[in-house]
Amino acid sequence: MEPDSIVCGDAAEVLAGVEGGTFDITVTSPPYRNAIDYRMHAEHGNDPGMNYRGRLTTGVPEYIESMAEIFSQVHRTTKEGGYCCIVIGNEINRGTLEPLPALLAARLTGDGWSLHEEIIWHKVTGGANRAGGFVQRTYPSYYRANIMHEAILVLRKGANRLRKKGPALPGVSRDVMWKEIANSVWHIAPVPPGYLDHPCPYPEEIPYRLLGLYSDEGDMVLDPFNGAGQTTKVARYTGRRYVGIDALQGYVDYARSRVSEEPHIRKSIMLEIGDSGTPRWAKTETVGA
Repeated sequence: MEPDSIVCGDAAEVLAGVEGGTFDITVTSPPYRNAIDYRMHAEHGNDPGMNYRGRLTTGVPEYIESMAEIFSQVHRTTKEGGYCCIVIGNEINRGTLEPLPALLAARLTGDGWSLHEEIIWHKVTGGANRAGGFVQRTYPSYYRANIMHEAILVLRKGANRLRKKGPALPGVSRDVMWKEIANSVWHIAPVPPGYLDHPCPYPEEIPYRLLGLYSDEGDMVLDPFNGAGQTTKVARYTGRRYVGIDALQGYVDYARSRVSEEPHIRKSIMLEIGDSGTPRWAKTETVGA
């Protein structure tokens, strides 16, 4: 597979044709199990008259096995000492939480991956609102927490590989590194609804941090669920080579159209909130300034 390409296809099938030990790092977010009908969204875009949510019926065991199949190919095509970073959250199923991060981590660590790190992405300004009923009627056992986080599983293949010498995140001050990035909870606001033509893109600051911390310039980056192209766009911006895969041609075309754009990363990684209460999105200049 040619570097710096975004292709359409089933991730497991595409990766089966890739030579082993090709990639240095994967940064991705698997599709939600049942929350979103991506095919419908890719066909209709951000049409307010369409309901894309809660329409699928994939069972949890089936979902975990399908993910295991894909990440087995990711493991095979990852270099020794390489990393795989997976952004994934719990899911609500008829009022019960499905612990997808824990289930996926247990499955993949049994398939040869090592759990190198777990980071919590705190969404700060947005999440799944479940506590409104409790606030109105504070009955015992009625409480359900608003879901304001997802997990970032950092998996490793083989022994830890030492990086080249040099700053992990050029331009980020030591103060910001200590106060924000060094911690296991990252406070990053989500992409505003409707900002991109994709139902659930993660903010570009996530791949920006992960690629800086776990890869070097010139490394080969993979995203097997490329979606709107957050990972491939940031990989190109930070001097990495990349391969993105998505099952839907509409998202492939969209990611290709965005790959040369300037990324949207806060000038200071510390949270900025505008007068409206939403994050200020600005083109990257000196991060941490």
